Amino acid sequence: MSEKSLIVNHDAIDEDLTEKFINMHDGLPVLLMNILDDFDDGIWIRRYELYLKYPELENLDGKEMEITSELLKEGKIKEAEDFQINYALDFLDKHPQFKQMIDGVHRQGSKDLEILLNSIKEAFIGDFDYF
Repeated sequence: MSEKSLIVNHDAIDEDLTEKFINMHDGLPVLLMNILDDFDDGIWIRRYELYLKYPELENLDGKEMEITSELLKEGKIKEAEDFQINYALDFLDKHPQFKQMIDGVHRQGSKDLEILLNSIKEAFIGDFDYF
């Protein structure tokens, strides 16, 4: 499992942002599509409908999965996960109008430290809050 994950800013996701994202003429990262799918379950269908009008979008969207599939075939699961996270972050750097979707990147080590500190806090104060 990757040591990183994206932190979603649910408050920033709305219908306008979703429509602008779907209609991008660039390869859309799967992780960002999955985030928006939680907000709008028709996002994948609407993106596929654009393939009929703009067939090049299907190829652009498929590039990420081609690389991810190759990494997985080689048994590089962590590398595949890291690639997808970095692919999404690179997309957001290239298209800053969508950066608001993500509050940041969570590093697993920081979560482990947070759990450790919360367990110490519980031992001394009795406050239970691991997550």
